[in-house]
Amino acid sequence: MEQKSRRSRVQVSSPFAEVRTAPVSVHGSQVSNQAIEIRDDHGDWRCLNIHSSAYNLVPNTAVNEIAQEVLIQTGESWTPEREVWTGRYWAKLYRSNLNLDAPEVGDTLSLGLRVENSYDGSCQFRLVLMGFVLSCTNGLVSPKHFSSFTMRHIGDEEVNFGLAVAKIRQGMGELEGVLPLVNSLNRIPLTTDLVSQVANETGLPNREWGEICKLLGGSETAWDLMQAITHRLSHHGRGRAGLQSEEEIGSYFLGRIANRAA
Repeated sequence: MEQKSRRSRVQVSSPFAEVRTAPVSVHGSQVSNQAIEIRDDHGDWRCLNIHSSAYNLVPNTAVNEIAQEVLIQTGESWTPEREVWTGRYWAKLYRSNLNLDAPEVGDTLSLGLRVENSYDGSCQFRLVLMGFVLSCTNGLVSPKHFSSFTMRHIGDEEVNFGLAVAKIRQGMGELEGVLPLVNSLNRIPLTTDLVSQVANETGLPNREWGEICKLLGGSETAWDLMQAITHRLSHHGRGRAGLQSEEEIGSYFLGRIANRAA
């Protein structure tokens, strides 16, 4: 294919659509880069991105097969909760049967997992540990408090199932480590100053705050505020940006805000 300055707009309904690499030409001469192409809903091949010759394409079909095998090897039960597909980025979120009571907030936390992959280099194939708040299936996500297992997109690399399973099994310990922070948030009163601080420091779009404030009826604590925000992001987030916002909110509340109660 002839290299273009802009990525093509693609219409692909399924994250498991056929994908391939293709040679790249510039002004009629082939270069060392390679294109990532996907078959769109009309059956045509469309370019998603240009990568170096060392890039190792990992199709979502392979990612899904690997993830399913990893989940089986954990010996636990996993329920699909959400799926995100932008045409270039795919993520699927699962909730496990491993639960942790959080009596101070009157809820239960569940260990979760996000499987993600991209064709545009925006992320690597990863299994990301997280939590779920069972009363509302809100995500509880923070890269600072939950680990992940990554397979790079460069070079021929076999999946270490044992390491992936071990990472997931340590997730309950990480969830237990988050519980004291949840309790700390529940001891911080919800005030207009706190809402103003969070609005100023998180950078959430103004359009979101109108919807978030509608969810604050009866709220009394910083934990309630966090849940109102994560509910909005979990159930109305936009693509990968929504997932990234969930991570930022999780790390912010479990870090900066929870530390106020220390």
